[in-house]
Amino acid sequence: MINNQYIDWKIDKKLKQNFEYKGNNKLAKVLSNKGYKQIEKNYTNIGKKEIIKILNHSKIFKKKVKGYGIDLGGGPGIISSTIALSKKVKKIYCCEMVENAVRYCQPIVKKKILKKNTKKVVSVVGDFNKIKLKDNTIDFAIIWDSLHHSLNPIRTLKEIKRVLKKNSFLFVVDRAHNNETKNFEIKKMLDHVYDKNFKKNNFFPINKKITRRMNGENEYRFRDLKNFFNKSGFKISELKILCSNKQMRKNDIGLKEIYINFDMSGFFKRKVIYALKK
Repeated sequence: MINNQYIDWKIDKKLKQNFEYKGNNKLAKVLSNKGYKQIEKNYTNIGKKEIIKILNHSKIFKKKVKGYGIDLGGGPGIISSTIALSKKVKKIYCCEMVENAVRYCQPIVKKKILKKNTKKVVSVVGDFNKIKLKDNTIDFAIIWDSLHHSLNPIRTLKEIKRVLKKNSFLFVVDRAHNNETKNFEIKKMLDHVYDKNFKKNNFFPINKKITRRMNGENEYRFRDLKNFFNKSGFKISELKILCSNKQMRKNDIGLKEIYINFDMSGFFKRKVIYALKK
């Protein structure tokens, strides 16, 4: 029998009313009945091997991830469980807003990846703007493909910074657009309307027009992210840019992009890894 115990940090009821939450909550429950492979394929679109390959490109990650950590917006727990495989990691909180992802998917994922060490990942239903941990108690934090869903990135980053110990790191894995990207291009991305097949697969109302903006998406340029980090008090110690599309236009911040020979999923085929020092 799978243990589905978890900590409830409570979230704002208003957050449960949007399409993103309702769709993901239904999706998580359905996928949990189909097993680990379907959770990996249809919820996170990435598995343990790919996660390790991506994170290994950060030299700071390999050196500084140890002790007690927290994964913000951790979904079904694949990121947390993969990180918890390290003997240097004692425990990691996997904080996710979608209750069914925590309640039904995380126990399956933890058992599959961690075997007998499932207790290394502490499942939490919570809001990454309201972390129920004391100041300066966490050794590292990671937020993977979740910061762009924050309604207030600076507030989110400040809350993460609060719980981190001095000189520890937050690792941001997300997407970023070139600084030359115009506002009308950003608007076009966010106004993209989902087709019926996408809405069906994600349990959205089929006959309602739903855009990426309505689904909680945001698109940020490199300069936007840098501004968020600066205003929240973090220092950028490392930035790696990974790309799974050789034909994609080059970045305009002067960094060499690292080609990845597998699909990293998402609206665009670029991932950035920031190591932010408190």
